[in-house]
Amino acid sequence: MVSVFSQRFVKFALGAGIVFSIPVFSHALPKEQMSGSEYFERKVRPLLIKHCYDCHSEQEGSQKGGLLLDRESGWLEGGDSGKAVVPGQLGASLLIQAITRRNEDIAMPPKYELEEEEINIFRRWVKDGAAGPIEDMGETAFSQLGNQEVIFEKAADHWSFQPVKKPELPAAGKGQAIDQLIFAKLKEKRLTPSEKADKQTLVRRLSYALTGLPPTDKKLFEMEIDQLVETLMDSPQFGEHVARMWLDVARYADTAGTYRPDTKTPHYYPYAFTYRDYVIDAFNADKPFNQFVKEQLAADMMEFAPNAPELAGVGFIGVSPHRNMSGDFVDDVIDATTRGFLGMTVSCARCHDHKFEPVPTADYYSLYGVFSSVNRPEPWKEEEFPEIKGYKPAPGELASYREERAKIDKSIEDAGKKKKGNNRSLAESIEQTDLAELLLFNNGAPARAIAITEKKRPSNPMIYIRGEPSNKGDRVPRQFLKILDPQQKPFSKDNSGRLEVAEKIIDPKNPLTARVYVNRIWGMLMGDYIVDTPSDFGLQGEAPSHPELLDYLAANFIENGWSTKHLVKEIVSSETFQQSSENRGGMEAIDPENEYYWRANRQRLGVEEMRDSYLAVSGNLDLKVHGRPEELWGDDYSHRRSIYGYINRFNQDPTLRNFDYPSPMQTQGQRTDNIVPPQALFLMNSPFIIDQAKTIVDKLGFTEKTPEEEKVTKIFEAALQRKPSVGEVNRIARFAEIENGRNVDPWPLLAQSLLMSNEFLYVD
Repeated sequence: MVSVFSQRFVKFALGAGIVFSIPVFSHALPKEQMSGSEYFERKVRPLLIKHCYDCHSEQEGSQKGGLLLDRESGWLEGGDSGKAVVPGQLGASLLIQAITRRNEDIAMPPKYELEEEEINIFRRWVKDGAAGPIEDMGETAFSQLGNQEVIFEKAADHWSFQPVKKPELPAAGKGQAIDQLIFAKLKEKRLTPSEKADKQTLVRRLSYALTGLPPTDKKLFEMEIDQLVETLMDSPQFGEHVARMWLDVARYADTAGTYRPDTKTPHYYPYAFTYRDYVIDAFNADKPFNQFVKEQLAADMMEFAPNAPELAGVGFIGVSPHRNMSGDFVDDVIDATTRGFLGMTVSCARCHDHKFEPVPTADYYSLYGVFSSVNRPEPWKEEEFPEIKGYKPAPGELASYREERAKIDKSIEDAGKKKKGNNRSLAESIEQTDLAELLLFNNGAPARAIAITEKKRPSNPMIYIRGEPSNKGDRVPRQFLKILDPQQKPFSKDNSGRLEVAEKIIDPKNPLTARVYVNRIWGMLMGDYIVDTPSDFGLQGEAPSHPELLDYLAANFIENGWSTKHLVKEIVSSETFQQSSENRGGMEAIDPENEYYWRANRQRLGVEEMRDSYLAVSGNLDLKVHGRPEELWGDDYSHRRSIYGYINRFNQDPTLRNFDYPSPMQTQGQRTDNIVPPQALFLMNSPFIIDQAKTIVDKLGFTEKTPEEEKVTKIFEAALQRKPSVGEVNRIARFAEIENGRNVDPWPLLAQSLLMSNEFLYVD
């Protein structure tokens, strides 16, 4: 229900002519908004392969219940129970009934439940008409599905598996290499670049691109663009902003994806925050990306001091949503590693040879042997977690921790002394709940790295036929992927081989790693990717819109020491980045999605940027770096940046979810960009937003003698970092006079309307 305050706000904002972002206002959908056969091929078919084809496909020789799901005619005609899919009708489609488990008699898959995100993909597919394959499979296609010999032949010519070569620049080109390559493509497509954006727009764009914050310091507007870029990249906020992108890839969270049934509390990861801080520091220090990769996979195997902050890097492995050392844990680490660093969907080969990519199941289990050769100590076994330097609690915080710790230790001791029932279980319960929670949230607790340790004997892996550990096949050596390492020399017998995996990933001859990473950075800065599937560079992924540019960026990145800051500076200093975002009808008719960058992309703020911006413009933002997670919303919300917020996998924050925060249950390549009603309701009713609006006005210190024109100007400057136009001043002043006549203070309403405006929530 919209509050009285919100009703007045809407009336005031509309009357004042302010355009704000509620669902009735539309904007261009991102390219990932697919439909029809493309949606089936990209989203639905991989799920059918993963969950259904073993029992319902011709390739596997199985047609249980008379149902085939590897062709359109199969799901439309259905099986023994009736039609599996009725296009457009969710309730009548037995497939939807089965995967949602509404009817346990037909619940599928039989042994486990699909994730909610997977179910939603099927729902959307059926609701939109259940489009089939681009080409319905015939016998020839079926004979090649999963045929690794055929797939490797295709991969030999695939663009992403070719060596990275620095392209020749256009003969008549001028300026930066990026601009020469972009503008040559524009000319080829009969497009022309846009003029340079004005200084006000560029300062705001650069501030958000490099720090994720608005330019509230007026000095930023006085700098030359080159100086501004250096200043922003040298600020601690640069690392926080870039780290947020990487934490999506690393599926970062402060808990596992499960909870304790006895206490209904999540399984806490008390030291996950040190990995998050490590990532922030790595980008601020411009740690070479090849070194960054090694530390995330094998810092414990490298020659670091016992308390070195770099040891926190293996949190990349340790923050897996799967708490126990299980097949799902190993599968998740393989998935995060291969999709995150290589842009390859290797985990699809867990149960059989990959159906579409050059990944035989033997290669999957070679990596399985690597990552199953580690141990993960329980969080309360503190002696196994290295305490790292760089964290110094205040005396009061330290005293508070020691006091609370003494109470918990006494409870654990008392539980261990009891002789009735399982003594030890009660003590462990306290360790896993009260103690783990104290270690996670109390600032006086020691800061430790997530521990990943080597097993005494590394695994000697064997293939699990159909992914079943009880159905063992041939043994395979621990080695790298054949498509990237044709010789496949087995890794050392003395350790897991994690460091050797890292070395293979960062080998300059590896054609994927640099390409995948520069594409992620390009997408973060430009609002669109060169390869629209940033975590899938395989045969099923999208082709690059600008292959020469991608190779130039990758080669130049390696030549410059794998420096992220060099890469970022080169992109944001280009004419391409600094173009105006204004539409031009003639260009839009040729390239409506701006695939070729004839203008800058207008970008919507992510939920973290939005929240941080509210705190920044109100003057409430606490810029302290590092530390334990804090609550982002509620009565006692943190004033720190959102990257320091508490992320609970088991009970994900609904506000974050409504604003497209990705699920940390698996590695995420990119975010969606949806507009839904709860977003508008939050912006209008949230005490957090209202607090910031009131604070803006309170800090301006208006008196009865302050002219209304001055009030309007000051609020605009605080919220939008610009002066209002004469028309805006006059229009708002008139409405303010009306509200004053009703004994309603109009100025918090104005501040809130600006905080909800398109101008605030989008970056031109």
